[in-house]
Amino acid sequence: MKGICSLRIILLITVLMIMAGCDTDEQQKEKTTTPAEKKIILSAAGIGPINASTPFNIHQITLAFDDYSVTQYTKFQQGEQTPVIRVSQNGTPLIIINPDTKGDNIFSVIVNSNKIGNALGHELKSTYQDIYNYENREPCMAGTEELSGKVLCIAPKTANIIYQFHGQWDGPDGEIPPTEILSEWVLESIIWKPQR
Repeated sequence: MKGICSLRIILLITVLMIMAGCDTDEQQKEKTTTPAEKKIILSAAGIGPINASTPFNIHQITLAFDDYSVTQYTKFQQGEQTPVIRVSQNGTPLIIINPDTKGDNIFSVIVNSNKIGNALGHELKSTYQDIYNYENREPCMAGTEELSGKVLCIAPKTANIIYQFHGQWDGPDGEIPPTEILSEWVLESIIWKPQR
């Protein structure tokens, strides 16, 4: 009888130790998530750690996106040089951060990848008709200069997120295509502007 009780106690202790080991393994798995598993989310308030108070500063942006590659380069636009910050993952650009005219604050952030989640639920490559319908439309405008041939629309239920669509149309430059044509255009990028 004592032998059976001792055996049960040993068996119980062994099972508890195995269960404790499983818990430790699960906790380890949670602690070792890779950067690829983390998802940056776009919302009206910001993009991941970026919000309206984030300065346009390579050091600050690098600290905010410490699991990603952050680089600053110069873009030439209308004959002028402008610094731009790009956040990438494994060589794939995720977002482009543009400064305001003084170069102190963020003017806009352009989302170029579906690796950035969208709190509104729309993904890049969605069509205009996937996002908008006859009852639910937002103001749109035709792109100009470097955005010529594109259409920019306010995202549903926001004031500071802009959806940039691209598609085929033989109509005049600087005009929005008719709805039946625009409905097939594809969401090419998303632009977030801080609200101050």
